[in-house]
Amino acid sequence: MKKLIIAAFIAVAITGSAFAKPTETTTETVSYRVLNSFKADFADAENVSWKIDKDFVKASFILENEKMEAFYNNDGELIATSKAIAFDKLPKKALKTITTKYPFPPYSLEECIELTNADGVTNYYVNLKKGSEKLPLEITKTGDVSEFKKGSK
Repeated sequence: MKKLIIAAFIAVAITGSAFAKPTETTTETVSYRVLNSFKADFADAENVSWKIDKDFVKASFILENEKMEAFYNNDGELIATSKAIAFDKLPKKALKTITTKYPFPPYSLEECIELTNADGVTNYYVNLKKGSEKLPLEITKTGDVSEFKKGSK
């Protein structure tokens, strides 16, 4: 249950509406446990930058020419990884639902993210915009679409 709550928090942070803003930092302030775990998980990562929040540590980096993020708890355990993906890479069922229920215009796509938790479960998060309103959507691997709300897990 705790992992679900943390994954939900991370998803909200990714979609730009985090509860608290993480602080930019250097490797000198990242814990030894987190650094060692990251080096073991992503040995070939390049251009790594860190942000520390009270609940997690986020590493942003490039791996195999792809921008990614990894989230660790303060004990150095991997919580989730994320990366931006193209809208057309979402499950076909989700594409149909989104284009039907949230057509362009008035909705426009801001970002599309793939989030895989430590257990290997992948969900997608899409930020849509309609005027000044932002609408985050959560999409399961099977293509089920729901509006993502803070604290919904």
